[in-house]
Amino acid sequence: MRYWNSKDEVTNVNLRYLESMSRSWSGINVEQFMDRIRGVIGVERMLPEAVRKHFDLPNLFVGSAPYDWSHERLEEEHKKLCAALSDGLANVESDPSLKKDGSASLDDRPASRGEEVLEAVEAYSDYRGYNELTALRYSVAGTHLQAKMDRLDKWLQRKRPSPGGQSIEYEIVSVIGDIRRHADELHHQPASYDYQTKRDRSPN
Repeated sequence: MRYWNSKDEVTNVNLRYLESMSRSWSGINVEQFMDRIRGVIGVERMLPEAVRKHFDLPNLFVGSAPYDWSHERLEEEHKKLCAALSDGLANVESDPSLKKDGSASLDDRPASRGEEVLEAVEAYSDYRGYNELTALRYSVAGTHLQAKMDRLDKWLQRKRPSPGGQSIEYEIVSVIGDIRRHADELHHQPASYDYQTKRDRSPN
């Protein structure tokens, strides 16, 4: 795995995600291929143009056609996609303007859901008000972090310490930390419309 070190951490995370999807394996089935296609489409739209231009990907909008392909065709298309991802990643790695001190602008990408969650969890950590909690709930809704939010809600409603003897405050802080640590797993998803609009209206 390469060490991605651009000036934008969201982009670094998404390049690592693309690298994980660039590895082909034999025996892929159509559902796995479709999951990979959807994953690449999602990540590509989160990349800044200075990064995205280095990828020459095959047509990703294949509809239901893969369900009619032979296994040999599926393997061929899978290898083609992985090779294109690998070539694009190599191009990004060799571009000096995309290094941490490089000249490329990376601020034209959409805000990520991970950024939205991080902002919300930091706001709730600083001030545990109703509005901050509501914003945190909204930011994780529909993601795999929902289970952690459910845990937080459980501890917020609890009156007694945990069975292990830890205080309610300890459990609350632990869950908040878990949400913070896993927020970057959502950088490949766009932020909500409300958050994106708020960011676009904020002064630079």
